[in-house]
Amino acid sequence: NIRSHDGKVMEGQKSNASVVMTTEYIPTTQPRALTFTARPPSGVDVSWSEPETPNGIVRYYIVEYMLEDGSGNKTTLSNVTGLSTPIDGLIPSRNYNVTVRAFTVGAGPAASLSVVADAITPSPPQHI
Repeated sequence: NIRSHDGKVMEGQKSNASVVMTTEYIPTTQPRALTFTARPPSGVDVSWSEPETPNGIVRYYIVEYMLEDGSGNKTTLSNVTGLSTPIDGLIPSRNYNVTVRAFTVGAGPAASLSVVADAITPSPPQHI
């Protein structure tokens, strides 16, 4: 409730409370803190945080990746519902461009990251 006040002793009447809901819209900011962890020999785990301004409920994320040099096809992972996803089947030691977009009623701007699948696997224990 809101009351007007004229600076003197007299106060105005209380107004009725109003509840206003806005409609959802496309996110205006990209997902934050995009990072990856290599999983030898040909995979990575990509993770992120929700956009600062999602403008509604994030229904899912769209993750796309392709080789940075433009060769090969773009792969799209739709309907990623968490804040991370594994990407497998990458060519070891090649750079990939990964983008992540949040989807509410539409897709927002993309965050991008360069990732590389590490071809080196740990050595087996020695002298056991």
